[in-house]
Amino acid sequence: MKKHWAVVLPLLVIGCTPEDSDGDGIADGVREPDSVSVVAPANPKGTVSGQVLNTRMEPLSEASVVLTIGSATAEKPFSTQTDASGNFMLTGVPAGSDILVTLSKAGYATLRATATVPSTAGNIPINNGNANIGAVALAETKSSVSFSLVTPSGQPASGALAYLEASPAGTISFNGGTAAAVSSVVVSARADALGVVTFGNVPAPAELARIGGVGEASGGYHLWVDPVDVNEDGIVDSAGHDEKISASELLTYGGSRLIRMSAPRNDGGGEASGFQLVATNVPSLNYVKLADGDPLKAQMELQKKPVRNLVRPGQPVYLGFSQPVMKDSLLAILTDEFGRDSLNLTVTPNATGDVYTLTPLSSQLREGLEYNLILRATSAYDGTVRTWKGYFVSGDPKTPRSLQIATVGYKDGSAGTEGTLEPGECVILTFSQAVIPSAILQLDATITSGDTSNSFRLVKADQPSSSACVGETASKYPIDVTNFNEATSRFAFTYGSPASTVPPIVVGAGNVKVKTDFAKFQSVDPSAYFETAWGGPVPWTTSLESTLTRL
Repeated sequence: MKKHWAVVLPLLVIGCTPEDSDGDGIADGVREPDSVSVVAPANPKGTVSGQVLNTRMEPLSEASVVLTIGSATAEKPFSTQTDASGNFMLTGVPAGSDILVTLSKAGYATLRATATVPSTAGNIPINNGNANIGAVALAETKSSVSFSLVTPSGQPASGALAYLEASPAGTISFNGGTAAAVSSVVVSARADALGVVTFGNVPAPAELARIGGVGEASGGYHLWVDPVDVNEDGIVDSAGHDEKISASELLTYGGSRLIRMSAPRNDGGGEASGFQLVATNVPSLNYVKLADGDPLKAQMELQKKPVRNLVRPGQPVYLGFSQPVMKDSLLAILTDEFGRDSLNLTVTPNATGDVYTLTPLSSQLREGLEYNLILRATSAYDGTVRTWKGYFVSGDPKTPRSLQIATVGYKDGSAGTEGTLEPGECVILTFSQAVIPSAILQLDATITSGDTSNSFRLVKADQPSSSACVGETASKYPIDVTNFNEATSRFAFTYGSPASTVPPIVVGAGNVKVKTDFAKFQSVDPSAYFETAWGGPVPWTTSLESTLTRL
């Protein structure tokens, strides 16, 4: 039997991917409309177009158009110029990209607009999507505006540096897409000898008024003026100026305006606030006594607390005024707690005259003691004269000091026996620091001589005339004797009062002791404690003793 061999060849089916070499979204070679294959463009491109006009809607030819894509201009610089009709078109722009379009022409304001080149139509990718910027109007910058600048005293603000922003200096009059634009012109100038500052190469008021909108969007100018020192004495004569001026208003005023600059100040308020001490590390200088029921009364009362007025040894007193102080007009007097002695004080102003430092001689101050300040100053702006009175306590808030007796002595009466403490004579006890007495309990002092002891009620002797025992009728310096008498370092009592009969005591070398005992206070009652200058309570177990001497 003859065999027949059959050769079976495999059927190879080759699938071809459609190509779209011209990027039109239709497979190459397709002729019949009913067999079109849609292919997504690999690198879709688009166009950017628009028209550039002046504010009278007249075409601007040869205006520069530059695109910025990302941080550069992509593969090639996208730039062109408008034709005779003011139209422009840039092709081959990557679709889907956010673009910045810069439109400019000599003698006109520059406008920058943003837009996005379309890359899809619905869900279908497309080529040749168009971002139409619209009809863009540019304002001419061939005009000037002037302002007359004067200081609060009416003196021309000669040499003042000023800045002016004119906006909107360009608009998009018609836009069928989503483009957004911004355009403004910013220039600077200095005022002449008469205080007139002229800004050139800006849109005219009439033009800004015409192209601007209404309300907040209306066309206009924003003027800034730096603070000015007219006579160059280091003291600012006028604060800076910041004002928005409507183009329509300026047009109505004839294209110029008088600008009265405000007075220099540091208080953050209006001129009605006047000449004030607005910043200091001695709050008692700004103490104001308020009526009961005033919501600020409690806060104001804290300003006279010793702990709020601690000044570290070697630290100056700082003074910040709302207006510059007239040169050499600040008078500062520093006294002891009782206004008897004046202490050395160095007064130093800053360059602009609104901040001063007062530096006491450190060797004259003792920690814990109270010192009075009297200030007088004249405003360099309007001549207002003001005075301030306050006090501070020398001490570091971080290192509280314990209470001690500094001195205890008696005043030898003129009619009595010299060297003998006799009934009716005054005994004065001075603590090492100012203390605030208890509002509830009084402090007693016990005099011990040999086997004899007598106790007497101590009273505050903080200011002149506060104690008949002390016998002071007036301070040498006019310190505040009414507002700051809460704390004191000095107490006194009359020997023989309230006891009806006490013996005379011959005061020798250390034979008489005076003791103050705080142990009578109830330790569970917080209001029964004396308070030190550092704000701490005097422990109820405190017992202090010292030797009586003759004053």
